[in-house]
Amino acid sequence: MIQTLTKNSILEVAKATIAKEAHAVAAQAEALDQNFLDLAQHLIENQYKTFVAGIGKSGLVGRQLASKLACIGVKAVYIDPNDALHGELGLVEAGDLVICLSKSGATGELVFLAKVARLRGAKIAAMVCRVPSPLSKLADWTIKLDVAAEATEIEIPTSSAIAQTAVGDALVVAVANARGFTADQFSENHPAGNLGVLLGSQVNDLMHKAPEEVPVLSPESFLHEALIEMTRQPLGAALVADSENHLIGIITDGDIRRIVKDNPEHFLSSTVGNCMTKSPLFCQPDISAIEVLKMMEENKKKPVYVLPVVDINHQVLGLVRMHDLTQFQLKEVK
Repeated sequence: MIQTLTKNSILEVAKATIAKEAHAVAAQAEALDQNFLDLAQHLIENQYKTFVAGIGKSGLVGRQLASKLACIGVKAVYIDPNDALHGELGLVEAGDLVICLSKSGATGELVFLAKVARLRGAKIAAMVCRVPSPLSKLADWTIKLDVAAEATEIEIPTSSAIAQTAVGDALVVAVANARGFTADQFSENHPAGNLGVLLGSQVNDLMHKAPEEVPVLSPESFLHEALIEMTRQPLGAALVADSENHLIGIITDGDIRRIVKDNPEHFLSSTVGNCMTKSPLFCQPDISAIEVLKMMEENKKKPVYVLPVVDINHQVLGLVRMHDLTQFQLKEVK
């Protein structure tokens, strides 16, 4: 029977669930032991294949873990226990690793997979909530998850699934750091998609070039002249340079709107130099797109939406917009 709940009661249940799951995740940091260290070391050094297996919700977490391990260069893939026991076990060879995820540690298909994989010379790792358990007894390494209870009265896999995910992520990051895994390597393994585009691109690939696409003004230019140029090249900003094309400032649409709103009588007589942002944040063309996006988002004063691009001599080259970075609209490099 569907209950009629108030908005407050729904929020209370939701907040309580998140709090319980957060507690379960935090508990895993204290529970990590030598088994975690030894498994991480094996993944760092092992050049054989790694299979991740699980049933039900643990299987879904296992798919994520295998995918993340593969992203950092581990030869990892998810294997369905039922499919493995009906032919795909032929993939498993001596020296390989099978990581088994199970809340109970007693899931029949998973235990059977661990037994036959072990007979083929594979190493076994278990991530379980119960020790001892059939899986832990078969495993070379057992990571025991410290989960006191699920986040629901009905035993829906909530805290246990979140704990599995968190420990799996901890394993991935620990292995990546130990291997010295870089953003460039990640880009090679992840060439498509939004993140791959950012990691594989430099500012030079995305910037709008000056003066062809970006207005470049002198500080003596009047605001109405700036408005005309910024309307002709509508990027939301114009760069301000001295007579030798060195960057000295930036002026945005917002700057002009504020002048019109607050001091309309001064608009026609105001110059760009009086209204621009002096010595603005800038970048160079050879830094990665992900690095410049982070620079813009984490600026201490306020987020930066347009960023000048200069060469090593501070000569104006163009600008890059947060819009282009977040929309990943790579310009064709000619």
